[in-house]
Amino acid sequence: MMKKLKLQSNSGTLLYIQILKITILVILNVNVSMFSLSAQTPRKDSGADGQMKAKDITENGLRIGDDVPDLSITPIHNYKTTSAKLSDFKGKLLILDFWATWCSPCVAMIPKMEELQKEFKNKVQLISITDQKAKDVLAFISKLDAKYRGDIPVVTDDKLLSSYFPHVYLPHYVWIDARGKVIAFTGADEISRDNIIQVLEKDGNTSLKRKHDYKIEYDYSDPLFIGSNGGIPTSLNFYSVLTGYQNGLSSIFTSKPLKDSTLVRLTFTNDIIPHLFGGAFGGNRGEFSKKNMRFLVSDTTKLLPSGDMVEWAKKNTYCYELILPKSRNAEKYAIMKDELNRFFPQYEVYVRKELSEVLALVRLDTTDRIGTGGGKEIATFSGVGFELRNASIKWISQQLGMIYLQNYPLPIVDDTGYAKAVDIKIEAKLSDVSSLNQALAKYGLALRKKYKEIEVLVFKDR
Repeated sequence: MMKKLKLQSNSGTLLYIQILKITILVILNVNVSMFSLSAQTPRKDSGADGQMKAKDITENGLRIGDDVPDLSITPIHNYKTTSAKLSDFKGKLLILDFWATWCSPCVAMIPKMEELQKEFKNKVQLISITDQKAKDVLAFISKLDAKYRGDIPVVTDDKLLSSYFPHVYLPHYVWIDARGKVIAFTGADEISRDNIIQVLEKDGNTSLKRKHDYKIEYDYSDPLFIGSNGGIPTSLNFYSVLTGYQNGLSSIFTSKPLKDSTLVRLTFTNDIIPHLFGGAFGGNRGEFSKKNMRFLVSDTTKLLPSGDMVEWAKKNTYCYELILPKSRNAEKYAIMKDELNRFFPQYEVYVRKELSEVLALVRLDTTDRIGTGGGKEIATFSGVGFELRNASIKWISQQLGMIYLQNYPLPIVDDTGYAKAVDIKIEAKLSDVSSLNQALAKYGLALRKKYKEIEVLVFKDR
């Protein structure tokens, strides 16, 4: 159901703000860790009732039960020739692994895929497929442990296979039986020894969980939910909206500038309550992580994911957007805090300091080996390294804490006291503290356990 509220702007122009009561139309495939709701990213598809509906992109190509044409594969690496045909693998269960070097879940699957290939080499063939350039992919693979580079052919520069098996979210797996028939589309959870044995024993019959890639058109440079995302009224002075879960949108935070450059924005889509408050209280310093939160509430079921994650997300995640003129940019996080307190009055949320054991980035001596030489600001991170150029050193603790060391038991903090911009280029496994320390040493830096007074975000029943 949709209705319009007529609002009066400062200039006297009438603004129409759309208030949406969201109906869940399709169940999403949601991969969830304790604090990471990885839902689906947004294609506009209008139903008979005129409402925008999410469309399953995987239905646009070959479908389950279809026979696969004898497609040519080139270039293919780590194989006896530089090209192949799908018929070369007929007689085996074929699993196509669509991935990318920048996709952390994809990279995390590499050891598992190699182990499965070794175990089932006579009955199963895994093939890694990416649309990235060969030089980038091969350089990435060369940095992996030698035992994870060996048995799986790698297809690069792909356009053909992706056109037959369209998808949006990575990793994406296509299962093709020994006769060349599509039997499943799955995510990473279904890639297991037991499932492979089941498919082999049942001659291609499978009960594997079907992966659906729903997508709805959404332009992240336009306001959320206004005019079907068709633009911003020129007289818009203030906009704030909170909705429940919206099928087809990713779980993200963005402050990306709007097309109307006189405005600033904060946007959270399909996010949990702790993340909303963590962003508001963290402000420009960065979001409070789960390791910096304390839950002194009698019931955490509305705050922390549990049980069936898809159903939990539909009931307990929210979309929030705030748009302000640039002149009020400094107020945006304070306004968001005030609004969240009104939206969720059952919780008292505040910051306190406490002495806690942390993993701190520290300087080993006073010699400056990291000062910038200037130039364009760069901050790029991947699983095997990062580069900072004319950038803040705080990027290191933020990225390690949020992504690469998110499962490390201690908070990751910056304790260098270095306020100037830096130039640092590291090649190391970012999920491995010892590997990081070996690479950081030449810059006079290290990650050390220590006790430090830190800020924590407290949730209490009001």
